[in-house]
Amino acid sequence: MHFKKFIFLLAAVAVCAAGFVGSAPAAGKTKQLIMVTGSSGGTYYALGGAMAATWNKYLEGKGIMVSSVSSGASVENMNLLHNGEADLAMAMNNVADSAWKGSAPFPEQMHKFRTLGVIYPEVYQIVAAASTKATKLADLKGKRVAVGPVGSGTAVITELLFKAAGLDMAKDIDAQRDGFGNAAAKMKDGHIDASCAVLSVPASSIVELKTGMDLSYVNISDAELAKLREAHPFFTRFSIPAGTYSNTSSIETVTCQAALYCRADMDEETAYLITKIFYEHGSEVAAAHAAGKSIQLKTALDGITTPLHPGAIRFYKEKNIVIPASIMQ
Repeated sequence: MHFKKFIFLLAAVAVCAAGFVGSAPAAGKTKQLIMVTGSSGGTYYALGGAMAATWNKYLEGKGIMVSSVSSGASVENMNLLHNGEADLAMAMNNVADSAWKGSAPFPEQMHKFRTLGVIYPEVYQIVAAASTKATKLADLKGKRVAVGPVGSGTAVITELLFKAAGLDMAKDIDAQRDGFGNAAAKMKDGHIDASCAVLSVPASSIVELKTGMDLSYVNISDAELAKLREAHPFFTRFSIPAGTYSNTSSIETVTCQAALYCRADMDEETAYLITKIFYEHGSEVAAAHAAGKSIQLKTALDGITTPLHPGAIRFYKEKNIVIPASIMQ
């Protein structure tokens, strides 16, 4: 069964259970939108649920329902959008840029998606068992490391950073492909030594993990960041303040942006409404998930390099937001 057919079946069950169809403007006319997020235990998965609930609250009367579902995250999500198997997707802006250009890990240019806007800063974080004493990437050599699920933005960044540090991910570590939820459980049981993830700050999953074990936090050096930025200028420095977790000093890492994307063939009115509700009611998403605090109109286009959907352009023009010409295609 194709991904979207399977998800539509799940969505139909959820709609019936909630009584949604009966309150739609016209029987059988409810527009079902599938939004792909990330693996359980990660920010995308939990935040996606809060986003969908907010949209459904305001769009029910307009015959639109959004179902948030788990996926392999950014890379897989862009493929699902391009192939028409999802309607909305959360993904990292650097991954979307690669998809548009057809650069690794994408074999060809993907132009069947459009951008709606920024969600929150994506912060790359590596936690290790305290027994490893790992504080830098080189300390992970020879260790068992969860580098992120196949098809995730985490896996892409991990490979780029290890390369910047002079490490070969295929030879220098024992790479595991777990999402952060499974990786955390394995760390507690001593089956892996460290885990990489792209999460919001503070990440509830890391806060929970540190209550069950002692942790060490891995830093990204200035030299490694400079090497990374030579080919990928979207990345910038991010300092996680002391005391955010069990860290006594700041954790120096990198960030890009999590953004919201849609199918290129989504009708303008639907894309407009999705964008409008998202930015006008971001505080309601924030009430359900801390990362929602970053949903701000003033940062909606930060780091965006891929074309906006006409519906999003319409909303930003209404709000007098300056739109770079490069994303007005």
